[in-house]
Amino acid sequence: MRKGFDSLAPNMQKVIRKNIQLVSHPKKGDCFRACLTSILGIKNDPRYLPDVSKKDWFIKYSKFLAEIGVSIHWDDKKIWRQGYWIATVKSKNFSEVTHAIVMNGTEVYHDPSLGKRYKAGRSLLGDRKKIVKGGWWLEIDDASKLYRLTYLQRHDA
Repeated sequence: MRKGFDSLAPNMQKVIRKNIQLVSHPKKGDCFRACLTSILGIKNDPRYLPDVSKKDWFIKYSKFLAEIGVSIHWDDKKIWRQGYWIATVKSKNFSEVTHAIVMNGTEVYHDPSLGKRYKAGRSLLGDRKKIVKGGWWLEIDDASKLYRLTYLQRHDA
C-alpha cells in the first residue's frame, strides 16, 4: 500500500500563516497583503510588498513574486480554486468596499480583518448574496527559485 506524503514526512508543517492586517482603512487597508503573505508563509511586512493603495502596487507584487518563482492571477468569472487562494469579498466593516480573505477550496480559511470577520470554515460557494467578487491564485513559474521563498519563511519567524 502506497503511503501519502504526510506519512513520509511527519515532521513537516504547513507553511501557511494567519497574518492580520496592519492597516484597516476603506482606502488604504492591507488585507490583500495580509492574505498573500499568509499563503506564502511570511510576515505581513511592507518591506516585501507595498500597500495596494499605491499606483504601481501590482507591478511591485509581480516583481517580488517573480523573484521567488511565482506569479499571481485574477478572475472574476471562474473564481473557485482548489487549495489556498484569495477571495475578494464584500467588506463587513466598510460599505461599498471590498476585502480580501484566504480561502481553502470553497471554505473561508482566514480573515485578516481587525474588525468583523468572515467565519473560518464557512462555505461561500453558492451564496445568493454574491459575497465573492473574484479570486486571486498563485502559480509556480520557476521552481528553481522557490528556495528564496523557503529562505524568507525560515528567517522571518
